[in-house]
Amino acid sequence: MVAVLSLSGCSARTQESYSTKVKTSEEKIVVSSQFGSGDVVENVGGTSNEDKKEDSKDNSSSSSEAPNVWFINNANGIGWSAALTTSMNSTFDTDAYDYTFVDGQGHFEVQIEAMNNAIADKADVICLDPIQEDGFDDVLKKAKEAGCKVFLVDRKVSADESLYEGWLGSDFNLEGENAGKWLVEQANGKNMNIVVLQGGQGASAQIGRHDGFNKIIEQNKNFKILAEEMADFDKAKAKTLMSKYLDTYGDKIDVIVTHNDTMCYGVIETLKEKNIDPNKYIIISFDGEAEVFKLMVDNAKVDLCVECNPLLGPATEKLVAKMVAGETIDKINYVDEGVFTADMAATELPNRQY
Repeated sequence: MVAVLSLSGCSARTQESYSTKVKTSEEKIVVSSQFGSGDVVENVGGTSNEDKKEDSKDNSSSSSEAPNVWFINNANGIGWSAALTTSMNSTFDTDAYDYTFVDGQGHFEVQIEAMNNAIADKADVICLDPIQEDGFDDVLKKAKEAGCKVFLVDRKVSADESLYEGWLGSDFNLEGENAGKWLVEQANGKNMNIVVLQGGQGASAQIGRHDGFNKIIEQNKNFKILAEEMADFDKAKAKTLMSKYLDTYGDKIDVIVTHNDTMCYGVIETLKEKNIDPNKYIIISFDGEAEVFKLMVDNAKVDLCVECNPLLGPATEKLVAKMVAGETIDKINYVDEGVFTADMAATELPNRQY
């Protein structure tokens, strides 16, 4: 793995931004040029593929030979998750694939049921964005025995690597490290107290961002993490947790870190409701949604955003094509991502695709 300037379809970053272009695949990973809005994508089902198969028989003989590909997402929300779903659907919901999308609805049980349905449908490839790392062992074994290839998108699982073909997504540890490195430079030796709003317990993004950030912070004695609790990537829970932090620590807080932009919006709202100027704090967020860039432009209410690229459809398709052809793919595949400070936001905002 190497760290160099990231282009990733956006403007070039400076070395000071800790931009990361990490690639292990032989082909360049690029973002989707077709992706338009970040609107919520409607649930198109996924419990059965029979109707689609009948349509394929009526249309043409070639369509019936299209690879049977399923995508089981994590949760069909707004912002980042909607961008991932839209990118996948716009890539695979074409005549080239017999495609089924399932909304995971944020529930592990829904994902397990969808996996079993995909296996029963004899899917060639099941693309899965797992809601948690643990608990998928049995269904992955079942898929392997049935000859269904499983490809992980965005998040990872704790199961043995032999049970899935590969994974595509972000280097969450590196994201956390980059946020920590930037904060070290900003502090310049000054003592700072930090509160962290973590994502969902056991999610790859939560684990990686926590481990990477804390690794850097623990190397610098001028930092103290006052508290780090779960807000589940949720805005409402973030508002509740931020209120608790303010009641408990008050003026002791110097830095606020949120594991995603959605929680960051909750933090900003909470501060405004309490008539507290967000610029009183250094605020760090992860994901890189357009809305958080607007907050960065708006009097620098957010100081740093570490990008997490959700536009994984085109890159996934390249790897799926290899799997269908019987080729071996790399186990780990990273997407290009950058790190943006407030002074970069105005220039970068027009480039945001989600």
